[in-house]
Amino acid sequence: MDPLPDSVWNAPEVRDAVASNSPSAVIAFARRAHGLRQDELGALAGFSQSAISRLEAGSNLAYDMRVLRIVQRTLNIPPHLLGLAEQGVATAELRERGGTDALVALLSARSARLPVTQEIVGELLVARRVINDADNWRVSAALKPAARELYELTDLLRRSARGEMRRILLSVAALYAEFVGWLHEESADADGAEQWTARAMQQAQAAEDRDMVAYTYVRMSQLAADDHDRMIGLARAAQREPAISPVLRVLALEQEARGLAQARDEAACLDRLEQATMLIDRVEHQATDEYRVGYWTDIEHLELQRASCLLDLGRPHEAITIYNRLRPRWGHICPWVQGVHTAKLARAYATVGDFDQAASAGLDAGSLARVTGSLHVTRELRELAPWPTIAEQVPAIG
Repeated sequence: MDPLPDSVWNAPEVRDAVASNSPSAVIAFARRAHGLRQDELGALAGFSQSAISRLEAGSNLAYDMRVLRIVQRTLNIPPHLLGLAEQGVATAELRERGGTDALVALLSARSARLPVTQEIVGELLVARRVINDADNWRVSAALKPAARELYELTDLLRRSARGEMRRILLSVAALYAEFVGWLHEESADADGAEQWTARAMQQAQAAEDRDMVAYTYVRMSQLAADDHDRMIGLARAAQREPAISPVLRVLALEQEARGLAQARDEAACLDRLEQATMLIDRVEHQATDEYRVGYWTDIEHLELQRASCLLDLGRPHEAITIYNRLRPRWGHICPWVQGVHTAKLARAYATVGDFDQAASAGLDAGSLARVTGSLHVTRELRELAPWPTIAEQVPAIG
């Protein structure tokens, strides 16, 4: 949205609102100045009309950092008029989502020539985990600029580092670049996803970080979901990286199995899943607040992939059995992943002709699609289109 003239912000109504610490009044003024109704602003910012009404009425929403930052960017309001520092969305997001005070201070002072220390690297890895966990629970458009800002900070620090510290920062930058690519994928921007994932690969290779190189191959394979030959080839490239950890080998085997299932190569697919099962006991997760690639990998995630592959291989009854065994104990798995596999369960039920169970699972998946905002869940629900009587009961498919 185009910025309003500076003179608009000098209006007495704005000055009075700022003086009385009323961000809600500033927002209402800005909305009217742009000629928008409350429902129109809501549509632009991702909120309901009633939420905008409550916001302008001075409810607690008017003091929610995330809400203020989203509306500020939507309406192009000068940040200071809403009591927001010119510190970028990363600081606001991290403070709201539990980021450490040390990193908030670091981001706020990032233009200063600070010495790069292991403590700073640790803070950057904690921040990577914070925004990753935040995205796992609810897709937020605000996370993309947050991740970009943290990537840029890491890259800035890398330029002034030397030796081993420079190599470490290249690895951290690769982690952030991969996540920015993921966020582009979540917003259906395939080109952006591929560009950022390629950047992650370049930095991982420069850092000689074999696990990160392998993971980036896995991510490239995931982005090639409509081309099973590329999926398989890229997953195998990940496995060719020397001396990768057990967790990366499991992730690569899972991804190869997905491609083989789509290619209907049943024997090879089941072999890769068996290899991954034999490795899973060797996966060790360090107790840390810092981000680690594959920190989510466990037997439940592997069994979800097995069920998904069996469904693609035309063995829906076995997929249903596995899903129903897992559902009571998958509470630790992030909601969007639950949504994807609940939608797959709905498709499995539809395939075997159990339409009541299919509709029930579809509705559960639709609820998770709305709660998480994940396009991955919605995309999987669209696979129910061949069964119109089920699909029409799931609003998220539309």
